[in-house]
Amino acid sequence: MLLLRREQIVNTSKKMTSDDRMATVPRDRSGKANARRAKIVQAARELFAEHGFHATGMARISERSGVLVGQIYRDFANKEAIVAALAEQDLADFLGGDELCAGRCAIDRVAVRAWIERFITCADMPDERLVSEIIAETARNPRLAEIFRSLDERLRERLMEALRTIVPDARAIESLRCLAESILVVSAGVFQRRLVKNRETPPAVVAMLMDFIDRELDRLGAPG
Repeated sequence: MLLLRREQIVNTSKKMTSDDRMATVPRDRSGKANARRAKIVQAARELFAEHGFHATGMARISERSGVLVGQIYRDFANKEAIVAALAEQDLADFLGGDELCAGRCAIDRVAVRAWIERFITCADMPDERLVSEIIAETARNPRLAEIFRSLDERLRERLMEALRTIVPDARAIESLRCLAESILVVSAGVFQRRLVKNRETPPAVVAMLMDFIDRELDRLGAPG
């Protein structure tokens, strides 16, 4: 489970509305403009975690960030666009920030396994309060739900890419899709348990989950 961290906005989904596209494509690419947008996003991150999505208005974000409300609306069409930026940045950190997904090194089973374990254990989760607030809001807000569906699909695609480096046999593609979905389901469950119990998943539990994945990969990669 992953979401919501630093940096600049990139296009989240081909299905996004025109308002979202305007908000996520920077009009001004100067360093000053990027720094301003980063301040807005960070302020929103903190306030969403502290007060929730509904209770956080643009006026509060303006006060926390020091950026005028009018300027915020020139950078982001609405709060959903800011959430899209948060989610996109966290996804970029997770998917593009490591060598496995950036493709800058030889990919082997050990590297893929370590990447999947980091994903399952939510090792890079920045703030559980923020993530839970945004996830809850997706049930009420179709625009946020669409953003997160797009992010979920991108995660699934990256998982498939990683798994297929281990099991390249085209005949296993449907089984690998099932395994990728299982990993997403397990990760979501780990996050919920971590949120409720307020502690990390025990190493023995993580080891058991990874053993299941290893066995499936062995089975799918076996000759015949």
